[in-house]
Amino acid sequence: MNPHSSPAAPGSSGGELRDVQELQRRGRFVEAEQRLQALAERQPGDPAVHRALALLAAQTARPDLARLHMATAVRLAPASGLLRCELGRLLAGEGRLAESLEHFREAAVLEPALAEAWFFLGITLVRLDRGAEAAPALRQALALAPDQVQILAPLADLEFRAGNDAAALPLWQRLVQQRPGEEDARLKLGETLTRLGRHAEARTAFREALQALPGSSGLWMALGQAEEDAGDRDQAEQAYGRALALRPGWAFPLSGLLGLHRAKSPDSRVGEAEALQRGDALSDPERALIGYSLGKVYDGRGDYARAMASWQDANAARRRETAPLDRARFAEAVERILAGFPAGALAGAATGPRDPRPVFVVGMPRSGTTLVEQIIASHPQAAGCGELPDLGLLAEALPVQPVADAARLQHDAARLLATAERHASRPAALRLVDKAPLNFFHLGLAAQLFPGARVIWCRREARDIGLSIFSENFALDSLFATDLGDIGLTVNAQHRLMRHWQATLPVPVLEVDYEALVTDIEPGIRRIIDFLGLPWDAACLDFHTSERAVQTPSRWQVRRPAHTGSIGRWRNYAPWLSPLTEALALPAGADGVIKS
Repeated sequence: MNPHSSPAAPGSSGGELRDVQELQRRGRFVEAEQRLQALAERQPGDPAVHRALALLAAQTARPDLARLHMATAVRLAPASGLLRCELGRLLAGEGRLAESLEHFREAAVLEPALAEAWFFLGITLVRLDRGAEAAPALRQALALAPDQVQILAPLADLEFRAGNDAAALPLWQRLVQQRPGEEDARLKLGETLTRLGRHAEARTAFREALQALPGSSGLWMALGQAEEDAGDRDQAEQAYGRALALRPGWAFPLSGLLGLHRAKSPDSRVGEAEALQRGDALSDPERALIGYSLGKVYDGRGDYARAMASWQDANAARRRETAPLDRARFAEAVERILAGFPAGALAGAATGPRDPRPVFVVGMPRSGTTLVEQIIASHPQAAGCGELPDLGLLAEALPVQPVADAARLQHDAARLLATAERHASRPAALRLVDKAPLNFFHLGLAAQLFPGARVIWCRREARDIGLSIFSENFALDSLFATDLGDIGLTVNAQHRLMRHWQATLPVPVLEVDYEALVTDIEPGIRRIIDFLGLPWDAACLDFHTSERAVQTPSRWQVRRPAHTGSIGRWRNYAPWLSPLTEALALPAGADGVIKS
């Protein structure tokens, strides 16, 4: 939004001011200023003249003088939203954001139809890291000026970062149409489609982007991840290879290539990764990726000491990148949940709709939650929705206690169901599975929102869980995942909370033991399907043939028939697991699954 293309400011010197603008356009600044000063002497009360002097001073790098003249213009025309807006822009250009914000607010009040005021109000709020306030202002700016492409990118990015993917999608689509060569918009369009569960469309979007930008290593990397989620190993390898060829030494695609083949990775690739790990050029995010992937190569080759050393290096880098778990705050949070939902707390409490569709699959990560979701999603009357963040985000915004507002529960339940339907492999299914494992923290709220829901608690040998988490590249906010002791504390908290929910919640909870399930798969699957109230269907036995996208570390395991190869894997790493076993306080000879 160019100030020189703005509507004319109040005043009566339009013709002479146009002559001055022409002088400025030609770079004849001294002559332009002389003309303006003469005009100001003749018409000292004309705000348009002072505005012109302000714009000239700004153009010639004299911010103090520019601000002085624009403030004079505002004083002379206090009802002008345009002048208020331009004074705000001058202040923002000097970094005086808080002051500029008030002028943008006032401009929007004075002239509600002035798109520029709403735009700069939104942009300034973004710069002040107040995104939640910025989004409505930018939405209003776009509504007033729908053809202004410069509004699209900041608004799309705000909606994207806030998780409003349905709102962000049309913005990214428009931006890509307007600016087809913009890599960031192409990347975020694909990621938004992925987050909405529209995986095939995301892959198509990345491929179309690469037709326009074939030299983009970032787009090849994104396509590789999308192909891997879809289970196409060959296409993923090709895309990762192109990304690495375009950007040699880049840890992200190299890590992806190692992850595809693990023990069977070519020695040349392994050597390349080892050289990077030995050096000091890697950033902590890159070091973590290389460490996790190399560890899996060594693990597959039976070199357990080198695998553990690689994972330790990866997790140390990840802790530097994020932060260690605050154990005291974590313990306090668990106590607040237990105190906020005591026995009987939900008796007679307000609820959302008694909809039988929601199924929450919870437990520790790596406890079999992806396997259980994949089994259920293979049933023709059920659908997997992946790991939805919505319940956790809602819980963060509410007090840790039963919600008294029935209308809010109805509204939030409808919103969460709509999100599940958008992500569902079968939107009209009778059961919708949200398999975000850490929802075990939020089951009190889930039971209020969906009193007709079912919960499946996945359990597994705790040392196998601990090792598996420690060796995986988890999301940055999974602070517990980088320390074996923290993992043990989280296992304990999960067990304590789940026993509490079993005793207090009015929704049914089914325990599924991973070892029992994979050892004798059909009885375990029949038990799950029966718990869901669905008729038996043999398609559930062929869960590993499903073509639905899987976006978890188990993406390759669930594309194989059930096996027992991961049971007892922790024994290969027993010498290094004492922080985990001490945190679990396991008795000698225990199987590792904490029993009540």
